[in-house]
Amino acid sequence: MITLDAILLGGGIGKRFTAEQSPSLEEIVPKQFQMLGSAPVFIHALRSLLSLGCFRQVVLAFPKQYMALAQEQIETYLSPQSTTLIRVVAGGDRRQDSSTLALEAIEEVTPLPTRVLIHDACRPYLPKDFLERVRQCLLDRAYGAWVPVIPVVDTLKRIANSEVIETVDRSLVHRVQTPQVFEYAVIRGLTEKTKGQPELNFTDDASLCEYYGIPVGSFEGDVRNIKLTYDFEMETLRRILGEKALRKEDPACAPEPDTTSIV
Repeated sequence: MITLDAILLGGGIGKRFTAEQSPSLEEIVPKQFQMLGSAPVFIHALRSLLSLGCFRQVVLAFPKQYMALAQEQIETYLSPQSTTLIRVVAGGDRRQDSSTLALEAIEEVTPLPTRVLIHDACRPYLPKDFLERVRQCLLDRAYGAWVPVIPVVDTLKRIANSEVIETVDRSLVHRVQTPQVFEYAVIRGLTEKTKGQPELNFTDDASLCEYYGIPVGSFEGDVRNIKLTYDFEMETLRRILGEKALRKEDPACAPEPDTTSIV
């Protein structure tokens, strides 16, 4: 039997997003806690993951000073049945530190999972057809890691000292999204290797696999799977979620599923 766990990463405070709202750090509300329609941003992401109905547990990594707020919002916006699957732990200074802390927290429950999904708390909208592709990769063990990708539509230039050096062939590159799927033993072993190596800094978890020579598979992402980085993107997400809610196509707007089953 395949045992599946999930991690939701929200360890940062989103300086680029909050800088557009308030210059004072004391007044910052991290973007993952901002209201998006009827619920905070991270709650939408969490509901989408729970809609898959296959996770034994979901570990959330958040800034230590915001753990109580995260727990309060979980209890406010999710059913008691769903809250029993969720734990909040303190994140780290870097993404890979937060991933490591969440993976370590997973080990508090036995047996260890077969596979683990890692998602960004600030990617609140996961369309149904995209979620189905994620589900397929959770069960497909052809690769030790899977990442969703989307084509690059802009022209790409390589720049040095403000001068254009060359045009990059955009057909050779893709934008990478989350959720990303991993064999638990693979990603856990790699995070252990990075301990004590502050010079290593990875912007996504699949980069660890690439760095250590582990093949990574790709599958079709979705342009609507927006990572909330700047304030204007919130308006785009509000429109998307509003339209989908009217058509009852948004997992975050649907009744919460039975989350007790394990694949």
